[in-house]
Amino acid sequence: MLPSIDFLEDSVRNYSAREIPLGRMRESAVLILICESESELYVALQVRTNTVAHHKGEISFPGGRRDVEDLDLSVTALRETNEEMGVESDEIALIGRLDDTCTIVSNYRISPFVGLLRGVDLDGLFSKADAEVRDVLVVKLATLMSVESRVWHMVEQSGSPTATRAYSFAMDGVEYLVWGATARILTNLFHLLDLATNEDIDEEGVQQMNDFFELFEES
Repeated sequence: MLPSIDFLEDSVRNYSAREIPLGRMRESAVLILICESESELYVALQVRTNTVAHHKGEISFPGGRRDVEDLDLSVTALRETNEEMGVESDEIALIGRLDDTCTIVSNYRISPFVGLLRGVDLDGLFSKADAEVRDVLVVKLATLMSVESRVWHMVEQSGSPTATRAYSFAMDGVEYLVWGATARILTNLFHLLDLATNEDIDEEGVQQMNDFFELFEES
């Protein structure tokens, strides 16, 4: 059973996020923006352009590096969402955060925050930053959380090919793949919701997420 927006909010607010020591990494934050429209829940993702410095063409959440002017990382997440997707910060209700994760190539520690937009019209809601965002993808939460969306994506880790949890979905006849840090953040969100609703737990994906977290937690 897909959770309601109130159930999702309660689950996230009651979650105790795990933090990774910053060490020599750089601080960054992303926003998992959940949109409620006509009683359906959606997740806002973006396809990065091929002109950005890192992770060209990949699917991500809105977010980026913490600026010196940002009072905290939640400000970073909201500011970046406004800059990349055009959503005003004061329209978003922040409800909590999820576990930190990291990027290997760009050496960022990512702090994910969860925000809600209730009762919105999705048409015209987003205005993308063309230099950074190729497309905004507004995907049904039910689609991403379905067992059918779970796939494995091969990446190289420590010189060896490794299968990692990813999520596959189609929109307007185009196949999309979410992998890497964005997939780990989704796994974290889906796991806490699956636990609360007694749904089909992605044990392999969760174990891999935890193994990755512990790798940086111990470093």
